[in-house]
Amino acid sequence: MKTQIFKIVSVVLLAFTSITASASAKADNSFLVLSTLAYHFENFDERNAFTPGVGWEYSPSSKLGWHGGTLSDSFGYQSYYGGINYATRPLLSNRVRFLVGASVVHKQFKKNGEPETKVLPFPALELKMSKYAVLNISGSPAVDFGDQKNNAVLFFQYKLQLR
Repeated sequence: MKTQIFKIVSVVLLAFTSITASASAKADNSFLVLSTLAYHFENFDERNAFTPGVGWEYSPSSKLGWHGGTLSDSFGYQSYYGGINYATRPLLSNRVRFLVGASVVHKQFKKNGEPETKVLPFPALELKMSKYAVLNISGSPAVDFGDQKNNAVLFFQYKLQLR
């Protein structure tokens, strides 16, 4: 099952990559995303800080974009995500952008729990490190309403522009 989902996600990512590359003369909007670290504010010792993964993001400034990929979540489950985003115009000498959006995430949310699929907000701060390298810092606050209880977390992603 995991292999089939991974194949489907890979084919969709490759298809969107070719579409966005041909649709945009500026390749500055497409990124290979490498998921790296997750910092949990509570119960850090019960979770994996290293969360390796790979994905693709298309995030043109002042327009709607999309993102998708797979990563090992904080409990070691192979999770999947995809969604839409909106990026601001670059600020501070073209080095900083803000992204907002929503992601559909299939992952293990609780220790020893079953994997679930949820729609989550996607806020991010993007810091341009060089001409082709970007650091994304995103995450979510602690959420406690109804039967929902999510731990506050920061995710760090390294993004590469491939031209």
